[in-house]
Amino acid sequence: MDEKELMQRFRDVFEATEPMLEQLEKGFFSQQAGVIQDCEKRFGDLLISRVPYVERIIGETQKTEADMTYVRLLPALQTIALAIENLMYKMESKLVSNVLFSEKALTEIRNLFHLMREQFRDTKDYVITRSPALKEAVSMHMDTMFRMIEELAIVHQNRLITGICMPQASYLYLDITDSLKRISRGLVDFANKV
Repeated sequence: MDEKELMQRFRDVFEATEPMLEQLEKGFFSQQAGVIQDCEKRFGDLLISRVPYVERIIGETQKTEADMTYVRLLPALQTIALAIENLMYKMESKLVSNVLFSEKALTEIRNLFHLMREQFRDTKDYVITRSPALKEAVSMHMDTMFRMIEELAIVHQNRLITGICMPQASYLYLDITDSLKRISRGLVDFANKV
């Protein structure tokens, strides 16, 4: 396998994940746990479908340069996948447990989610184009995400102190924002290793 084919494989994974993220967002904001569960299953199936290829590459004693690149990129891709899975589970947990978020908290999550999806799209495109502008955009999205979450954490603490936010909702809110941060950090790590 050459490097172009390798990058196309990664782009295909990102391409297949994008509609799942869109469905995840729709399921969460329309409060449809079944939609999120479907996303979890489809995402799990996508990851499982890649296992035989990963096992073959890792098991080979003689690796091509493209194989070595694949092995180098794999941990960053795993970080992104685990953070997406955690995001799905926490969003589902919020719906199944019928935990209420304030409109402000929902708007904050929606804004962060959109930012993550933009960063995800830019990373997918960067894999093929290697455009320095896209790589810079991926980094800038993470900086914006981290800054927003830091600012929102202070506002969130005030909501918790004043009793607007309940502890169970606080836990889920913070875990959702943490998952978005981990996805963002993983995307930057991935782009830096390409």
